[in-house]
Amino acid sequence: MSGWVRKRFEGAGLTQSPPGPHFGILQAKYRGTVLLCIDVSGSMRGSPLRQAVDGGIAFLDEAFDAKYDCGLVLWNHDVEAYVRPGSSRAELTNRLEAAVSTGGNNLLPTLRIAKEDLAPLTGDRVLCVFGDGDVGKRGPAVGAARELCALGVRIVVRGLGHGATKALSALVCPGQQDEDRLIEDVRSISAGIASMAKGLTVSRKSGGRR
Repeated sequence: MSGWVRKRFEGAGLTQSPPGPHFGILQAKYRGTVLLCIDVSGSMRGSPLRQAVDGGIAFLDEAFDAKYDCGLVLWNHDVEAYVRPGSSRAELTNRLEAAVSTGGNNLLPTLRIAKEDLAPLTGDRVLCVFGDGDVGKRGPAVGAARELCALGVRIVVRGLGHGATKALSALVCPGQQDEDRLIEDVRSISAGIASMAKGLTVSRKSGGRR
């Protein structure tokens, strides 16, 4: 089981059956939402992209099993494809399997979508990003990431190689511990994505605003 999923579940206290008119609001407070973002730039062509797709499918399987609402961004110099959180497993998997590699690297449009999707929500919100290169203009990307952190969104990253890992690690929220951000080689991409955020201790009462 990957470490980013909730390790502790809290009850909502005394409830009634059948549920009352405010049950949906109460339920939303305890749900989880994850947005998986996979680099599909031109350097991912061939085996790296196939590995990333396999890892993404394994990641989504685990996320759905953990009862998270899941979304997907395929990113390069822009947003190549986008599937909103809450979509079906089949829709997400089909779009991931249709991924093609093209273009350069600029994560800022993806971070803006993440803010639109995750900021209005309650519960555990996680942004998981895989990349094999840089993130575009570092300053704006880090600024956008800090806005997400201030809103209580956790950011988890995996980078292929030391350069990508360094660039992506700058986006992680201060205080988050994750020793497995580095993916050493192409053969390890699938396992690296599937194990996204291994080792994070999740506390439902810690972090930013909920």
